[in-house]
Amino acid sequence: MQRLQQHDEKALEFLMREYYTSIYNYAAKFSKDTALVSDCIQEVFISLWQRRESATSILSLKYYLLRAVKNKVLKALHSSQRKAELANAENGYEFLQEFSIEKQIIDKLISEEKAERVRQALTRLSKKQQEIIYLKYYQHLDYGQIADLMSINRQSVYNLLHEAIQKLRSVWHIEFVTQTNI
Repeated sequence: MQRLQQHDEKALEFLMREYYTSIYNYAAKFSKDTALVSDCIQEVFISLWQRRESATSILSLKYYLLRAVKNKVLKALHSSQRKAELANAENGYEFLQEFSIEKQIIDKLISEEKAERVRQALTRLSKKQQEIIYLKYYQHLDYGQIADLMSINRQSVYNLLHEAIQKLRSVWHIEFVTQTNI
């Protein structure tokens, strides 16, 4: 960040390489339009460059970038009349999670059959619960950052995460453990 504030373009290049994939994966959860997502990410990095002098107030760069890209994508969706993507959404947006990264991790740890069962269980979660699991366990954000990013209070994050984990356990036990015992 200090190099960025000293007008070092290589510092910006480093930040883009370091965070682009993570930011893109998160932004792609809100829109299937890859061009829109890429444009929004580019605009966020341009804005960071233009406001580099005030970047000292950024406590967590990853959080800042995730938040900025989410806001940029949602604004772009609203302003470009892409209401079709927003029609069935909760809180004005849809969190498009397919858990493809999770599939790769799960496949390494357990059999293909169990991986399919986990994916089925994850699809039973609400979009908010899916987003919280993604932000907590795959973006490694803390509860305060998740609360701010999702515009809910911290206690709601705890509650939704707890409910999501309980629902996953319940679905796993009811549908999968009992089926294997039959």
